[in-house]
Amino acid sequence: MEKKMTTMIAAVAVVAVVLVAGAFVILNNDDDGTKNAAIASQLQIRGNANDDYTIDGKDLDIVNDVIAGTKTLAEYPLADVNNDGVVNDDDVSLLKDLIDRKDGTTVYVVCLDRNGKSTTVQVTYPLRNVVPYGTNMQLPTLYANGGQYVVGYFVSSYTTAEASISSTARDLEGSQRSISDAAWSNFTALDASISGGLGAILVDYSGIAQISEKRMGDLNDAGIPMICYESADATTEITTVLTLGFLFGGECETMGVKYAQTAWNLIEEINDKLKDVKDEDKTSYICCTMYIYICGASSSFNTSATTAGGVAYASLNSDFNSTYTKNSTKMTSVEALSKFTDVDVIINNRSMDWGLTAEEIKDLVIDTWDHDNSGKLSTAYFAKFLDKLVYIDNLLPGAVKLAYMAHAMYGDTFSREWADGVLQDYIDMGTLPLKGQTLDTVLAYIDLSTYNAVTA
Repeated sequence: MEKKMTTMIAAVAVVAVVLVAGAFVILNNDDDGTKNAAIASQLQIRGNANDDYTIDGKDLDIVNDVIAGTKTLAEYPLADVNNDGVVNDDDVSLLKDLIDRKDGTTVYVVCLDRNGKSTTVQVTYPLRNVVPYGTNMQLPTLYANGGQYVVGYFVSSYTTAEASISSTARDLEGSQRSISDAAWSNFTALDASISGGLGAILVDYSGIAQISEKRMGDLNDAGIPMICYESADATTEITTVLTLGFLFGGECETMGVKYAQTAWNLIEEINDKLKDVKDEDKTSYICCTMYIYICGASSSFNTSATTAGGVAYASLNSDFNSTYTKNSTKMTSVEALSKFTDVDVIINNRSMDWGLTAEEIKDLVIDTWDHDNSGKLSTAYFAKFLDKLVYIDNLLPGAVKLAYMAHAMYGDTFSREWADGVLQDYIDMGTLPLKGQTLDTVLAYIDLSTYNAVTA
């Protein structure tokens, strides 16, 4: 395994994600004495020998130490910059080009393969002409301000959140759930039409079934690298933005670092404030998606909520755990959750575009809370849980989702104003999907009091 960093990109257990999220944040002091979070084990690039958030002279020192024998490759596997199994002058030369951010440099990116295992793929720096697949990959691409380098997309469903996709990008006519043969043909034709071909296809692992073995063969034959992360998880999403920002280069790299550092400061704060909460006193949660689908223990929604300090109800109730084994399972009746009323919070993940007027927000609150699921309202499914139910906008940056989850589970410790402040921080930092937004134009969080306020 790739030292500590692989725990961030593999399909890992909930506990492993939490350990990574909490244990590997290193706090440094800047020259002026201010605190700045360095992100350990985050930048998924070979050459990042010291496992921090960038590639610089500190990495070169480690590579030289490995060559000299004072450090070992086993301790610093990313010192193998060109992924050939040895560390020598070739790695030094390549690393110097990476440090200089030299155009045309081959970069070796650590990511996932079709089977969810760690792999290394080659791309050219700076990365250009990309096609993302899946909202959970498309938005991280845009959060790194990489929309300008998107030349094609399989689907774009959110007018405002995805507005920074290049205006010249081609709609390949796929869907949120599948890439049809026609859409794949459009993709391969796009590759053939671009001088030098596509730089990479970017895939969220939740949609990896669409990259069949045959389609993977198409990518290999065309020399199109696939960069894949399980980026639906809020913590791994941070990794994805940081890594893509580096690959795009320039101001995108700056944005990726800022995005990640803000997120890891937030996770540090959550961990610090909850450090004295005993396991038996932690808030239990059930996560849902698509209104009435129950998320299984391995769902990235669950791993995110655990990072926010909660404990998955599946780990407390064996009946629930054995019933909901899939990533998501549609409730078969309004009584589906009737045996599990002792859960503390139900977190329903709902993708909601922003740029809304006050009237549009009111309508969206009502439509979400009273949503009609083929003749049965969501309030019927959650009738016994309305005071425990919250909806969180799944399009928001990972750290913002964590903040609202922490508020939902520990409202006395993390106020609504605090969570809103995290959203404001991401609006202010200049990530393009949130450009021009305010707390009044983004419906980030809905609970019973929100619903009661708009229906009063």
